[in-house]
Amino acid sequence: MTVLLGGCSAAGGGTDPSPSDSATDSSPTAAQEPQDEAGLSAACTTFWGDPEYIDPLSRTVLAHAASASEIGPSDPDFFTLTSDDIETAFEGSPASAQETAGVLADWFRTEPARGADADLDAFHSAWEGLAGSCQEVSAAAQWAVASGEDGTKPAALVCADVFDTPGTLTHFANANVLTSNMFKLVGLYPRAVPADREQDVQDTAELLSAEIAAVDDESVSSALEQVRAPFLDALDGDTWSEGLSEPLTELGTACEAVGYSSPGVGEIDNDAVVGASAEDQHGTNHGGRS
Repeated sequence: MTVLLGGCSAAGGGTDPSPSDSATDSSPTAAQEPQDEAGLSAACTTFWGDPEYIDPLSRTVLAHAASASEIGPSDPDFFTLTSDDIETAFEGSPASAQETAGVLADWFRTEPARGADADLDAFHSAWEGLAGSCQEVSAAAQWAVASGEDGTKPAALVCADVFDTPGTLTHFANANVLTSNMFKLVGLYPRAVPADREQDVQDTAELLSAEIAAVDDESVSSALEQVRAPFLDALDGDTWSEGLSEPLTELGTACEAVGYSSPGVGEIDNDAVVGASAEDQHGTNHGGRS
């Protein structure tokens, strides 16, 4: 009987709720969560560019990091502006994301002034730290942290990686976009593959293979296979390349179909490629260095 009475008392609401019960849905922490999620999503979208990947701040950051060793000592204020842009992008995000953004921003305040001694490993670590803060809301951040399952990388992100993302953290380790770096190896138009660049040819073939496996669109994957073909041919001993003009045209068409606007062949020459957006004098180099 005691149990029954206790049950009736609870069901009838005769007992006032405890302070902890009444605060469950109205606590500052609960109210802050949606605001934090919105702030994080907005900041990460600004930085990584999901889902269109058109001129995101991350691309500028990569380009500036690559140019720091050469230009940093002569123009440290320029790199300070980059750090300000990073912090501004994340000022409305949760404290943990602001902290990781601050680490990356601090790199631009300190390392470029050291020129050739700038610590690029520290940049890479800070980059991955910020990516980790965004990986739950950004596909680009997730893929920056670690490769995902085959066939799951957004095709627009793959197209951006090929046409417009500096090779700062690839084997090229420069501000050039991948297309420009590839031209130095197999050309836009027919040319001999440089005999002293075999390792770069191998590494580029592997990079393209990874993108082919990762992309979630069959047309983009097939087009990338044609882009990779002259690299595989060179590794098999055929060091005369027919160039990338036609393969890049096909890739551009496939990228347009998934919503990514890539440069047309008419905008490309054998030394440079005009990307989706023009960068400033210290930014993305679509030609230039080998």
